[in-house]
Amino acid sequence: MILMILILCAVCTIIVSAENIGGDITSPVTEVPTAEPTFKPVTEPTTMPTFVTRETTVPTTEPTFKPVTQATTVPTRIPTTEITITIEPTLGGGKGWIDTYGNVNGATVYFDGVPQGTISGGILSVAVSPTGTPVRTVSVSKSGFTPWSGPLSHMPVSGEHVAVYATINPIYTPTTVPPVQNGAIYAQSSPAGAAIYMNGNYYGYSPITIPNLPPGTYSMKASISGYTPDTQLINVYSGQTATYYPTLQPSPPAPRSTGTVSVSSNPDHASIYVDGSYQGTAPMTVTLYPGSHAFRLTLPGYSDYTTTIYVNANTNQKLNANMATAIFGTVAITSLPGASVFMDSNAQGQIPPSGTLTLYNIPMGNHLFKLTASGYNEWMNTVYIQPNIVNPINAPLTPVGLNPTPIPATGGFNIVSTPTGAEVYIDNLFKGYTPATLDGISPGSHQVLLKYTDYVDYSTIASVTAGQVTPLAISMQPAPSPTPKSAPSFLIPIGACVAILAIGITTRRLRQ
Repeated sequence: MILMILILCAVCTIIVSAENIGGDITSPVTEVPTAEPTFKPVTEPTTMPTFVTRETTVPTTEPTFKPVTQATTVPTRIPTTEITITIEPTLGGGKGWIDTYGNVNGATVYFDGVPQGTISGGILSVAVSPTGTPVRTVSVSKSGFTPWSGPLSHMPVSGEHVAVYATINPIYTPTTVPPVQNGAIYAQSSPAGAAIYMNGNYYGYSPITIPNLPPGTYSMKASISGYTPDTQLINVYSGQTATYYPTLQPSPPAPRSTGTVSVSSNPDHASIYVDGSYQGTAPMTVTLYPGSHAFRLTLPGYSDYTTTIYVNANTNQKLNANMATAIFGTVAITSLPGASVFMDSNAQGQIPPSGTLTLYNIPMGNHLFKLTASGYNEWMNTVYIQPNIVNPINAPLTPVGLNPTPIPATGGFNIVSTPTGAEVYIDNLFKGYTPATLDGISPGSHQVLLKYTDYVDYSTIASVTAGQVTPLAISMQPAPSPTPKSAPSFLIPIGACVAILAIGITTRRLRQ
C-alpha cells in the first residue's frame, strides 16, 4: 500500500515538472517503468502550440482578400455613371440643334470638316452648345455624288433649331456619241423589174440599192405596168441597210372599171391619205374603184386639207389642195387646282378643280408660261406651241417648307443633229440647241421635237431610263420649197398698148 502511494506521487511530480520546464524530462525517474505514460503527455502539449499558430494565419488572410476586392470593383463602376450624367452641363447650360436636310440618305454631314453622322429619313439633327465653339461651315458628301458645302447662318440659341438644306447630285459619266453614219435602202420587188421611187424621185429598177442616206423615214414606191403600185414608209437607221420588198398585185381586169384622181398640193410634197390609207406624196395619180372616197392631205406647218370625191369609172379627176398655213394651237395645262396661270406675263385664269386648264387659239411659236400659288414655289418655262394640235403642259408645284421634296432619280438625253444648232423641245418645253446633253428628265416616254429654219420639223417619242443618258442622232430633211408662181409675161402689156394704139388710129381715120 505504501509502495503504491509513493509511485502515484512520483508520477504527479513528473507531470508537474514537464509543464513548468516545457517538456524537459531529464530526471533519474526515467528508469521507472512508468516512462511510457510520461512520453504521451509530453507529445500532446507539444502539438498544441503548432495548432495555435495555424489559427493565427487565418484572420490575416480574410481581411486582406476582402478589402482588395471591394476597392477594385466599386471605383470602376462609379466613374462610368458620373461621366454620363455630366454630359449635359458641358453644353454651357443650354442646348440647340443644327438640322441638316438632304436629298440622299446615307450622306455624311461634316461641321468644319469634322464628321457628325449620316442623313437618315432626309435629316440629321445634331445637338450643339450655344456657348461652345461656333460652327462655321456645314458640308455633305457621299461617294458617287458631287459634294455640297455652305456656311451656317448662325449658331442656335438654347432650344432653337437651325435648318440647313443640302442637295447633292449624282456624278454622271459623259456618254460618247458616235458620229452619225448614213444608211441605205435595198429594194427588190415581186415581180422584179418594178420602177423604184423614193420621196417621189425615180431611182431605177428593182433590185436596186440606194446608198448614202441619212437616218430618217423615206417614202418608197414600186410601179410596173399591169400591176397596182405599192407604197410604204421605210425607216433608215445609222450605219444600216433597210429593206423594201414590195409584192405587187395585178391590176384589176378591164371589165372591172376604175377611175383616177390626179392629186397636187400647194406647196408640193403633202402626204396623201385616201380612206385612211397612205398613198404617197403630191403630186401623184391615185387609181380607185368607183364610189365616194375621203381624201386628207397633211404637211408640217400647214392645216390638214380634207375633202370627199366621188370617183367615176373610166374617168380622171383633178384635186388641187391649197394648204393653209397653220396659225393657232390649243394648250392643256395640268397643275395644282387654284394656281394662277400667266402666259407672256398676261393672266390667263386659274387651274379649275379638275386640275387642267385649256386655252384655245394660242398663236404658234414660243410662249413663256408661269404658274403661282400661295405656299408653293412658282413654275416657269418656255413652251413651243404647235398649231392644230393640243399641246399638253405638266406644271407641278412644290410646296415651300422645311422639308424639301425628295428629288427622284432621273435620266437624260444626248442629242446631236444634222444640221447642228436646231432648237430642242422636250414635251414642248424649250431645252436649248443641238448638240445638247440634257439631264434631270424623269424616267419614261417623252416627246422630242427639233426645229430648224428651212427644215421639216422632226418629232419622235424617246424613252429615258433612270441614271442613264439616251443618245439620239437625228438627220433633219430640208423643207419643200413652194411652187413659184409664173411671172407675168412682158408681152401682155406691150400687146395691150399696140391694140390701144391701133384702135385710136382706126377711130381717127373714120372721123376723117
